Amino acid sequence: MFVRQQINITTLSSGTTATTINIPINIEYQLVDQAELVDRVFVDVETQKAINEITDYEKVRFLPVTSTGSSFNIINKITYNVNMISGNYYNDVGFTNDDVKFQRETFKQTFLNLNFYDSDNPMSQNLVSNITIFSNSNQQIISQIPISYSLENPINNPEGFSEGYHLYDYKDELTIGQSKYLYMRANFNNAKTGTTTNMMVKNTPLPIDTLIHELYTRFILFRTNSGYYYKIDDAYQSNPLLTNIPNNVSYLNNNLEVNLYQIQAL
Repeated sequence: MFVRQQINITTLSSGTTATTINIPINIEYQLVDQAELVDRVFVDVETQKAINEITDYEKVRFLPVTSTGSSFNIINKITYNVNMISGNYYNDVGFTNDDVKFQRETFKQTFLNLNFYDSDNPMSQNLVSNITIFSNSNQQIISQIPISYSLENPINNPEGFSEGYHLYDYKDELTIGQSKYLYMRANFNNAKTGTTTNMMVKNTPLPIDTLIHELYTRFILFRTNSGYYYKIDDAYQSNPLLTNIPNNVSYLNNNLEVNLYQIQAL
């Protein structure tokens, strides 16, 4: 580093042939090139802001159980019963024996659709996931086939129908000991008639302002040291004024039934 010092000769005594300039050891100076400081304080910070947060999209499988407590059993079979105003059997909704006997597409493409939301408030909810369960039966007398969908534990019954038995959710959503709710709303899609019927959870006509809160079945997802599990809530009542009407979920030993009813509005 070079230092330039200007000397005014008029300040020197006449006849002076030499003089001394004292230069201190510490010389204060001002930074001119601050590129490193700019990079560290501004560029690096703004770069980090521009990078999206890392999101773990890996999902895990949740097993259905009988309780959310420390002691529970794995569910063997979940049955969703579809109850229509016209009747609860396939012949009540337009199907014939031949539709089932010959496994026509109108029968095979008829399905129950389960939509899972993060809230039971339709004004603010977000769709989380979806399960589609198609019709399947080995019987041939249509008047004896109820509109129901049974999902069996594939470990206990590898030959059974298990699509929809498990739930899937993001791995980092829950830590050990945590739980969360999902709210399921169902609709029945009849490929024979081309109609979609929305379902509710109460077996009675309701006013519109009450009906809007009776569309959901609540699922409880939780995590323990041994894994990821879910329970279908058999005590959930969104409207305390309707507690005299039974909940649509019932447990019998290690089996579970969920009743769904065609919407009836007053």
